[in-house]
Amino acid sequence: MDTDVKLCMGCMNPLDEYGVCHYCSYTDDIPHLQSYLAPRTVLNDRYIVGKMLSYNGEGASYICYDTVAKSKAVLREYMPDTLCEREMKSKNIVINPDCLAKYKTYMSEFQDMNRTLTRMRSLKSICTAKDMFSENNTCYVILEYVEGVSLKKFLQSNRGYLQWNQVKKLFMPLFTTLSIIHNAGIIHRGLSPENIIVTATGELKITGFSISSIRTAGTALSNEFYSGYTAPEQYSSKEWQGTWTDVYSIAAVIYRILTGYVPPDANNRINNDTLIPAVRLNTHIPRHVSNVLMNAMAVDSRDRIQSINDLVSELFENVPEPSPHVKGATQTIPVVKPQQNPPQDEYYGEPYPEQYAKKKSNAALTVMGFILLALLLIVGIFMLYEVFQPPEDDGGDSVIVTNDTDDESEILIQNPNPVTLPPDESAEVSPYGTGAIMPNLVGQRLDTVERELGTSFTIRTKTYYSDTDEKGIISEQSIPAGVDYDPAAMNKLTLRVCLGPANVQVPEYKGMTKKQYLDILSEMSIIYVTEDVESEEIPEGYVVGTGLEPGYYISVQNGDVLTVYISKGLPEDSSAPDDSSDSESTWSDDTSSEYYYDYTDTEAATY
Repeated sequence: MDTDVKLCMGCMNPLDEYGVCHYCSYTDDIPHLQSYLAPRTVLNDRYIVGKMLSYNGEGASYICYDTVAKSKAVLREYMPDTLCEREMKSKNIVINPDCLAKYKTYMSEFQDMNRTLTRMRSLKSICTAKDMFSENNTCYVILEYVEGVSLKKFLQSNRGYLQWNQVKKLFMPLFTTLSIIHNAGIIHRGLSPENIIVTATGELKITGFSISSIRTAGTALSNEFYSGYTAPEQYSSKEWQGTWTDVYSIAAVIYRILTGYVPPDANNRINNDTLIPAVRLNTHIPRHVSNVLMNAMAVDSRDRIQSINDLVSELFENVPEPSPHVKGATQTIPVVKPQQNPPQDEYYGEPYPEQYAKKKSNAALTVMGFILLALLLIVGIFMLYEVFQPPEDDGGDSVIVTNDTDDESEILIQNPNPVTLPPDESAEVSPYGTGAIMPNLVGQRLDTVERELGTSFTIRTKTYYSDTDEKGIISEQSIPAGVDYDPAAMNKLTLRVCLGPANVQVPEYKGMTKKQYLDILSEMSIIYVTEDVESEEIPEGYVVGTGLEPGYYISVQNGDVLTVYISKGLPEDSSAPDDSSDSESTWSDDTSSEYYYDYTDTEAATY
C-alpha cells in the first residue's frame, strides 16, 4: 500500500523532492527496536505505522497515517512484554504458554476500556479512540492525534508554574470530563503532567489511558508509576482503588503547577509524610485552595476527598467568605467636635456622675503606679545581670555538620545553651527559625530553580557526569528540604547537578540544516567547529558530514571537539540555478524545529 505523497515516518508530514523532512530530524536509517513494529508496516489495509512514540508494560504507541481519512493518528498496540514476544521475521505476537490466561484477561480489559472510550468521542478533554481491530494475535486501537505539547514541557516554557486564576480556567473542562469518565467506570491511575497535553488552542486533553494492572504494584506486568503523582494505594495490590485515586493524582498535578515543585513520592509519604502545604511554598495561592489540595492528597484514602465532584465543590463552591473587619489599631476613628455638654456615657446613656469620674481617675493613677514599679524592677534585674554575667566562651559545644557530599556549605547545629555573640557574627548562630520553608529541590531542573530562588539565594552548583542520572536535574541540596530557615542568615545554596553522560554518541546529521544539528550538539554539550565544503548533492546550509561518524562515542568530559562539514552549494564553475544562492528562503529553518506545528491546518489538530 502506498499514498499519493511520500511521508516522513517520524512525523507523517510530506517529504520534499529531495526526500527531506522539514519538520523533524527522522531518517529511515535510524534503527528501531526489533521487538516492536517496523516503520512502514501496514495494518488493517489502512494504517501506515511510523516511529514508536512510547511503550510501557501494556504495549506500545506509534505515530501512523490513516490512508482513508488522509490524516495522522496514533496507533496503540496491546503487547505486554512480560507475557509475550514478537516473531523476528513477522508481525505476529507469540504468547508465553504459561501466561495465556493472563494475556487474554488483560487484553479483554484493554478492549473494554477502549470500547468505552470510543463511545465518548464528544468529550473534548480526552484523546478519544476512533477505531479498534484485531490482527497479529493481538489488538490495536486508533487514537486521535493532537497537535500540542505535554503539560510538563508547557510548564518548562512558562516559568515552571501558573497562577490559580489561570489554573482554574484550564482545569474546569478537564474536571467535567474526568467526572464523566468515572461515571462510566474508568479510572485513569496515571494522571500526571506527562499524560496531559496542552493543545494549540490552549486546551487540556488527557491521554495515556491504560489497564489497571500496569499501574498497580504486585501484578504480572511491568509497572508504570509517576513519582509524586501516583496515589499511595497503587503501591500495594491489597489496597482499594477508585475515583479517590485519580483525585490524589489530579490534586498533585495542580500542586505542581501552583508551586513549581513536584510533591514527595506517595510511597515515601506512607512512613514519613513531608508534604509541605502549597501556600507555604507560594504565598499567592489562596489558603482555602492549599487546604483542599492537602485534603485531596491525604495518604490514607479514607481521609481523602472521594470524588472529582467533591473536589470541585471544595475548590469553587465552599469558598470561605471574607472575615468582617475587626476593630483595632487600624480602625478609622471618627473625630468628635468639642461640645459644651459632657459626652454621653456609652453604657448608661446619661452624663457621667461626678463620683463615677473620680473612680475612673483613681483607677488610672493605680495603673500608672504598677507600670512604674515594673519598670524599676526590670532596670534592677538588668544591672544585676551586668555585674554577675559569666565570661564569654567560644561556643565549644556547638557542632558543625558538613554534608557527606562534596558541598562546601555547612549547617550549624545550635548549642542547647547558646552564647551571646557580637552583632556581626549573630547571623551564623542559627540559620533556621524564621518561618521560611526550604522546598524539596531534588529531582527538579536547575534552570527552573534558578528562576524561582535566584533572587533569594546565591546559588552555586557542583556538577558531575553520570550515565544514569538525567542531565540538568538536581540530585542534592545543601539546605535540607522542609527546614525552617532564615534567608538573611543562610542565603547561599549549593546544588549538585548532573551534566549527563561523560561520553555521548555523535548524533545522526542526515537531512538536517546547520542550525538544527548545531542546536542538537549544544544540547548534548558537544564542542564543535564548522567547516564549509562544496557539494553537488547536499543543498546549501545542510550538514554534509562529521569528523567522527554518527554512532561513535565522543568524550564530553574531556572536551573533545567534533568537526561538522556544512554544504556551501555547488562549485563556483558549475551551472547552478539562479535561485540557488537564496538558500535561506528555500531551506528556511523557521519550520524545521522539533516543536513546530502547523496550527492553521484544522485537521492536523485532531489526533
